[in-house]
Amino acid sequence: MKKVFLLGDSIRVGYCAFVREMLAGQAEVYYSGDNDRFAGYTYIGIPQWKNLAGNPDEVAVVHWNNGHWDCAHFDRDGEPYSTVEEYAAWLPRVYRCIRRHFPNAKVIFATTTGIDPARYAEMSSPRSNEEIAAYNRAAEKVMADLGVPVNDLAALAASFPAAYYSDAVHFTDEGSHLLARAVADKVCEYL
Repeated sequence: MKKVFLLGDSIRVGYCAFVREMLAGQAEVYYSGDNDRFAGYTYIGIPQWKNLAGNPDEVAVVHWNNGHWDCAHFDRDGEPYSTVEEYAAWLPRVYRCIRRHFPNAKVIFATTTGIDPARYAEMSSPRSNEEIAAYNRAAEKVMADLGVPVNDLAALAASFPAAYYSDAVHFTDEGSHLLARAVADKVCEYL
C-alpha cells in the first residue's frame, strides 16, 4: 500500500487523524505527533520524523503546510516571528529537505488558513487575515517557481462559518473534517 506523510502546524494536527481514516484502504498515512510549528522547525524536524513511515523511500506523497507560526506576533510583539521575505526564503529549504528525505514522494503544499476576526482581540499571538494572505501569496509564488502543486485550504476555510472555529485559529471537528476531505482528495490525485 502507498504511504503518505503529513507535515505541518496545529491545523494539520487537527485534520491528520481524519485524513488517515479517509484514506484507509488506499494509503497508509503517517505524521509526527508534534506540532511542526514554523517553517524552520519543520526543516529541522524532518530528519527525525522521516522514519515514522518506515522506509522514507516508500512515501509516495508528502502534504505540507507552514505559515501560522511564521506570521504570528508572539507575545503581541509588533513584528511577526518571520517576515514575509524570511518565510519565503525558508520554504525552498524545507522543500529541498523533504526531497532529500522522501526522495520518491510528490510534494504538495497547503496554504495557511485564516483566523476568525471576531476573536482577534483574544489572541496572545495575533495575526490578521491580511497578513496571512500576504504570506500565502509569497508561498504560492515560491511553489510555482518550484513546480509544487498547492492545496488552497485557505480558500476552503474562508467559507467556514464562525461556528467551525474552536478559537481564533483552530477548527472544531466539523471544520477539521472538511479540511481533511480536501487534503485526502488532493493526495489521491498524486497516489
